[in-house]
Amino acid sequence: MIQKINFPNFIWINIINASAKEIEELGFRYGFHPLDLADCLSTSQRTKNETHPKYSFLTFLFPVYDRPTREILPAEINIFIGKDYLITVNEGKLEPFDNFFNTLKSGPNFAEKYPDKSPERLLYEILNKLFNYCFPMIDHLIMDCDGIGKAIFSGAEKKMVSEILIIRRNITDFRKIMQVHRNVLKKAVYYFKNNPNFVMKKTDAYFESLVDYSKEIWDTLENLKERIEALQETNESQISFKLSDTMHTLTVISVFIFPLTLIAAIFTIATNGGMPFLNQSHGFWYVIGLMAIFGATMFAVFKKKGWI
Repeated sequence: MIQKINFPNFIWINIINASAKEIEELGFRYGFHPLDLADCLSTSQRTKNETHPKYSFLTFLFPVYDRPTREILPAEINIFIGKDYLITVNEGKLEPFDNFFNTLKSGPNFAEKYPDKSPERLLYEILNKLFNYCFPMIDHLIMDCDGIGKAIFSGAEKKMVSEILIIRRNITDFRKIMQVHRNVLKKAVYYFKNNPNFVMKKTDAYFESLVDYSKEIWDTLENLKERIEALQETNESQISFKLSDTMHTLTVISVFIFPLTLIAAIFTIATNGGMPFLNQSHGFWYVIGLMAIFGATMFAVFKKKGWI
């Protein structure tokens, strides 16, 4: 699906789920490099920026949260930007991008807000909304870590094993998506300021806020990575401690019971007059008393040594 918005100084073409034929026609019309066109039909693994004399090709990955699977997945948007055009190719997975495009398309009044704006200025507006779209997801990850920390110390550490792995996976995937945005933005800013086809001046600083956003997001993700690793270590320590405490209790019980079981087994041996108490009327209680004395002695010894 191809959508267009005409501005006074340029055109914005948005292609959703582009076919090979549409990409081929796009390349024929604007003279785009074949490798850039091929990237629009394949799935990119990283954010990148390819510069050419008349245009720049950018690929950005942004995170999208999949609620059914609780995964953070990459959503790709490919951008061709030249002197009088901005062309975006995507799969329609980025809600703030779609909302922004539909808002501008809904009426001429919205498009007229950009009468003297250039394609790179509109690109800034798009990226600004996409970067701001990342912050609520980061806030959610922070709240998830807060909840995990409280649950660990409230006795729910076993339930937190899978929860920690899910959050750690999402943080790792988030970092993978955002890891090179800052360098790509710096390269794009340098290109726009030094290419005569664009009107961005060397004194313009509006793109710098995007660089700051990318740095802030990356630093926060670094802190979240360290935090979830610390929470995982704490949770494993809690589980190990409780397991060790359980094994200690079972060991004390088994050591305590074994001599008593041995005494009972010995007195079950049927010998002709060789076993004491067997032929006495209260022999059973004598054996029970012996076991009780032995058990009390063991308990006192264990207590003194601090084993129980």
